[in-house]
Amino acid sequence: MCSSATLRQGLDTGRYRRGLDAAATAALVPACAINTGDDTMRTGRQLIAMRLLAGSAAILMHPDAALAQQEVSPAAQEDVSQDIVVTGVRGAQQKAINVKRDATQIVDSIAAEDIGKLPDATIADSLQRVPGVQITRSAGEGASLNIRGLGQVLTTLNGEQFLGASNITGAQPNLTDVPSELFAGVDVIKSPTARNLSGGVSGIVDLKTRRPFDLPKGLTASVSGQHVYGNRTKDWSQQYSALVGWNNGRFGGLLAVAYDDLTLSNQRPSITNGIRKTTDRAAGFDTRGDGDITNSTLRADGDYFYNPVAFEMSNSITDRQRLGANASAQYQITDSLQLIGDLAYTRLRNRDTGVSAVLHNNFSDNAYQSSSIIDGNGVLEVGDANLFRFHTSTINNYTKARSLNTNVELRFDDGGPFTASARWVQADSKSSYISGNVDAWATRSILVPRSSSVADCTATPASCVYGNPGGLPSVLASIDFRNHYPAVSFASDVTNPALYSLTSTWAFGNRSEAQLDAYRLDGAYRVSDDGLLRKLQFGGRYGTRDVSNDAFRLLSPISFGGTPYLYYFKDATGINRVNGLNRSLVPVRKFADIPGLTTMATGFGPITGIPALPAINPTALNDVRQFNEALFPGTREFANPTQSYRVDSRDVAAYLQADVGGRLIVPFTGNVGLRYARNSLDIFTNPADGIAFVGLNANNGVQLALPTVKYKNDSDFWLPNANLNFELASDMRLRFAFAKVVGTYDLATLGQGFAFSYVINGSRTFNGQPLPSDLKRFNSGSAGNPSLKLPQSTNYNVSYEWYFSRNSILSVAAFLFDVKSFLQTNTAIEAQPDEDDVVREGGPVTRPANGKGGVIKGVEIGLQTTFDYLPGLLSGFGTQLNYTLSDSSSSNVDLFGRTLPVPDNSRHQVNAVVFYQKGPFQGRIAMNYRSKRFNGLTPAGSDNLAVFTKPTNYLDASLSYDVTPRFTVYVQGTNLTQENEERYAQFKNFYLDQAIFERRVLGGVRIRL
Repeated sequence: MCSSATLRQGLDTGRYRRGLDAAATAALVPACAINTGDDTMRTGRQLIAMRLLAGSAAILMHPDAALAQQEVSPAAQEDVSQDIVVTGVRGAQQKAINVKRDATQIVDSIAAEDIGKLPDATIADSLQRVPGVQITRSAGEGASLNIRGLGQVLTTLNGEQFLGASNITGAQPNLTDVPSELFAGVDVIKSPTARNLSGGVSGIVDLKTRRPFDLPKGLTASVSGQHVYGNRTKDWSQQYSALVGWNNGRFGGLLAVAYDDLTLSNQRPSITNGIRKTTDRAAGFDTRGDGDITNSTLRADGDYFYNPVAFEMSNSITDRQRLGANASAQYQITDSLQLIGDLAYTRLRNRDTGVSAVLHNNFSDNAYQSSSIIDGNGVLEVGDANLFRFHTSTINNYTKARSLNTNVELRFDDGGPFTASARWVQADSKSSYISGNVDAWATRSILVPRSSSVADCTATPASCVYGNPGGLPSVLASIDFRNHYPAVSFASDVTNPALYSLTSTWAFGNRSEAQLDAYRLDGAYRVSDDGLLRKLQFGGRYGTRDVSNDAFRLLSPISFGGTPYLYYFKDATGINRVNGLNRSLVPVRKFADIPGLTTMATGFGPITGIPALPAINPTALNDVRQFNEALFPGTREFANPTQSYRVDSRDVAAYLQADVGGRLIVPFTGNVGLRYARNSLDIFTNPADGIAFVGLNANNGVQLALPTVKYKNDSDFWLPNANLNFELASDMRLRFAFAKVVGTYDLATLGQGFAFSYVINGSRTFNGQPLPSDLKRFNSGSAGNPSLKLPQSTNYNVSYEWYFSRNSILSVAAFLFDVKSFLQTNTAIEAQPDEDDVVREGGPVTRPANGKGGVIKGVEIGLQTTFDYLPGLLSGFGTQLNYTLSDSSSSNVDLFGRTLPVPDNSRHQVNAVVFYQKGPFQGRIAMNYRSKRFNGLTPAGSDNLAVFTKPTNYLDASLSYDVTPRFTVYVQGTNLTQENEERYAQFKNFYLDQAIFERRVLGGVRIRL
């Protein structure tokens, strides 16, 4: 009878040589494996039959099932047994399978197929191939993720905490910050051990950089370059990377650099400025054609419709420059001491620019006409509108961020029972953001007094002027939401630049900084090789993380009678009734007066019916401060205290873990551990005075803060966990895992003060009485909650894994998260004052809170295999398939009182990858499907509507050819079907917005030295 080790050596390690047929492969199987009397031994023919059976079984279990491509970098060093090293996607799959099989916990892994070559455009894009991992996108690139439907994911760098660049305050770094070429692979840890850091409820994503001892002895070098073309931007982007490393077995050094200069389509047509609930009487017609015209908002009466305030169509693009560098050194000081040093640097420059065409009803109830089509639920399907307001809106948002993470580690291992390591991690990160915004109206707006002595423009119109003189009285337009993309048609000519003026401009931003220090000691003592207690592991960690966010607004002085008044929102159509003023001080600037700032904006497709429109050129706002200074000399930056805060965090942790092994009918290994974690937060927030302000008024300036308030939020946790792995046969594992876990929050949810916004009243009344049309009414507010408790969960996992050949695995896993409390965003109508300090209707205020707990449960089914036993060219094929079912419930309910799932969780997820590798040629097609997902609630009058994203299905492909063993050319396409993400509110035909992503095709070369 074969031992497990012998059989594994024969079946699963370097014995399957590339290019050997099935008979030759079978001949290499140890003779003891051909023993039909032992059900753990398989003949070569049985292996082939079972491989086919496994593939068929997985497909039958779910015909659309797909397995994530978990691609791992090829073995870097030559195999001393002279076996052929398998590279490319086959080698990657082989490595990923080995990581999963040899892990002491439940892990999935991906890695680079070659140096500087993860299989997808970003790390997050590659991670979406892993069972249970669901991602969100920024300008089409993967940005963040959740695991098995829960977003509380801890992201680490080489096993330790790190700081990203642009999302400093977030619980999870933005994965668009870091070039994927710097990483050798990523582990997705689904069942933690006591040794792992706490902070991830659903799991841990560990990013792994290369180190010099991972490379062959001597010199290793690799360079690559590629050009990328987007079918919407019609622009070419560049990406370059290089790595050089050297080691002699005693000392090694490595430097990797990657630079991306990308232009990405970032269009997002959307319903904006809220949704009103308009009755038949207010609309002036029978909205649903039921013969009744009432003033009822009761659903049972059906005499209202949901009235989108504005529909905005953009042509936005994102220019993203990413620079990343990783330096690493390893020194074997003695045979028992090794010193490791790492530096990871990231720099990001991200500019979002664009022009939007905005069809706006100016918060009125009677803009939509009786020819509009409204369904039985009150959803506007076709809106025929006479709009008092039409404008183009220009944005220019710029983010500048950088981070530097350092790691110094000393390892001791003299071959004896005791091993240890000491580690110091230090990081600092800085990020700044500024947003410039301009509205240019084509409609004339309201009559504005020319002097403060005019009380009523209706009575004395000759003493007044329109906010946009020469503009259209209104715009006739129609919006049809019934097709995949909305369609717009105009009955008014909105293309004449003479109609337009620069009506309003405003700018704001923030600066964030963070510092991180962590000190940890880890030790292990090997007790025995064959007893129940195999090893004791223990350690402690102390960490600090200090984060500050300083927000600001740009205020501009505008004089009246020699007295300057400071404005944030500089609007020529607004009337200011402060300090005896009864007029607008903001000058009117027609487009003819500012020719150097204007353009004709195009590129609104795939939304049809929008002509070239006059607008302020987004490039004019590349320097936002200079732009505002040129229009309004003396513009200055003023702190915005309600959006500013500081959080100081202190973490203390200690753990004890026992590694065990033995035999309970079958051999088993595992670990049982306990981790203690204490988190201390000092939260400094700035409550607003509410009355005192800098600027024309509280909305048009910045509020003055009351003295800073310090909150303490301390918590500690005892976190037991256990992982048991049973070796049912040499090629089968059955794993059980249990863990109590605790997560983290975005610090903005803790530190943000009360912030609010106003909107112009328009034609609204209060208690039947008319109000000034220009009165600024409270619109909405938001605030943080320094008393939030950290999220906690008890997680259970079971996994069955069958490694039926070296390159193959069939796995089935079940999981359950028993979450103690979900973070819940509560939005409720609060009695807040309007600009004139009179409390009327108030408006929605959003605050985070600890909601009720719930359960997320589901299963994962996966198959990875290669068909190298097939004859000829067919032997080059392989596949990776997986399917995840993630069922969840939360304390949120929809309009009909139905329980809603956890936000951003898709109940069904499917991945399918088919690859081919034969000789110098390699190809791959990958599909990722997500079913619909709940995003949150949006207010619509007195209703809260559930927002969902429709199902998505992304298709990517790649081809490469090794011209020589050291020179490769390749092409790759992402989002080949031009998939986009569409959200709806409660009803599938209630269009809310779309993220329209482009197809991107790249070609490049890779050189290895």
